[in-house]
Amino acid sequence: MIVNNLADFGVLADTVEVVLAVALMLGGIWLTHRIQVWADRQGEQPPAANVGLGGSAERTTENPFRR
Repeated sequence: MIVNNLADFGVLADTVEVVLAVALMLGGIWLTHRIQVWADRQGEQPPAANVGLGGSAERTTENPFRR
């Protein structure tokens, strides 16, 4: 069913518009989440700015207070 004009729904036009807007927002959030899950699984090395001064493959920086 192709709708060229929301006036075809009569008094339900506002309701249909809101439902479609909410569905598109939720779909965008879900799609963004799935892309992030996919990107996290790829195992790319973190950028050097996030791993300390050396830029090595360490995931965390050392704690200078731990002995």
